[in-house]
Amino acid sequence: MASGGVSPRFNENRGLTPPLAGFPVQPKGLDFMKMSRYFAWVSLISLSLAAEAPSAPAPERTPQQATPDRLTPADAEMVLTVNVRQMLQTPVVKKHALDPLKMLLKRNDELQQLLTAAGLDPLKDITTIGLSTSGNPAGSGKLLAVVRGSFDTDKARSAAEEYAKKHPGRIKSFKEGELPMWEILASAHKPFFAAFAGKNTLVMSAAKEDAVAAVRRADQPPQRINKDLQAALAQLKGSEGVWMAMTATDEIKQLLKADDTAKDFAESLQYVTGVLELNDDAQLTLVIHSSTPASAMQIKSKLDDLLKVFAFVGAGRDAGSQIVKEVLDGIKLGTEKSDVSVRVKLTDAQLEKARKKSQ
Repeated sequence: MASGGVSPRFNENRGLTPPLAGFPVQPKGLDFMKMSRYFAWVSLISLSLAAEAPSAPAPERTPQQATPDRLTPADAEMVLTVNVRQMLQTPVVKKHALDPLKMLLKRNDELQQLLTAAGLDPLKDITTIGLSTSGNPAGSGKLLAVVRGSFDTDKARSAAEEYAKKHPGRIKSFKEGELPMWEILASAHKPFFAAFAGKNTLVMSAAKEDAVAAVRRADQPPQRINKDLQAALAQLKGSEGVWMAMTATDEIKQLLKADDTAKDFAESLQYVTGVLELNDDAQLTLVIHSSTPASAMQIKSKLDDLLKVFAFVGAGRDAGSQIVKEVLDGIKLGTEKSDVSVRVKLTDAQLEKARKKSQ
């Protein structure tokens, strides 16, 4: 039963429908490694109801501005979007990452058999992954993952049912009102919860209440996020393979104020944006937005000092150390008005050296 004795109703044609009382938020931590490890299993279980639910609307986008997934909650403080399909089509991923990813999937015989039975290819069937957080998701904060794609629902349903029978200690199915949900158990780690929010949309969260709330939002207009995060998103196009925006929360500022070298500019921090652009090379650009040019200069000075420390720690004569040195030497720091930019570029040649060293 939901909070206050009100049970949500699940309509097979529309998903979760009112009445649904607001659930009390009880944040739980989330182990990111376990989340990625069990994602395929969660996908299969959740997709077992795909045939009975309509597709949730695709994320809405305005020209030249990044827009988070439409299921993003209003209290989000960080949003990140990974356009999986777009990334897999880039030259740098095709050349340096695609084969290792395929090998990684093949090495897990159990997972490979499950994916084959379900007709699911993660490298073809996943379109986008959207993450949003508030607070510290590794502690008492919240994290929501929204995975969108296309799947063979009949095969997925059969494979999910078979897997649940063989591994009852890993996945538990239950209902919240009329909404089917799954609890993913990760040994000693905290579980996370999954639910289906439309034919091609899977939501996962560390808290059951957050997953239920995300399903409910599928039939509603997108929630209005806070003005600070809106200001950060306005700096991004949203057309990159990966992009991120986060606000400088009071928690972050308090941590910086405890550092003697950062306390002078901590209060001036506003938000951070980042994009990963992939072509023949890979370039990561982070921009730290502050309120004054003086603060921007202080932040850049702090980053200069950190780069010197990294260069010292990474110093060495072996091939790996030389690659790290090349990357560190190529980092570009700059300021423009109240902003500080950090640009890190990995060239095709550097990636090729790293690949040969790992063989």
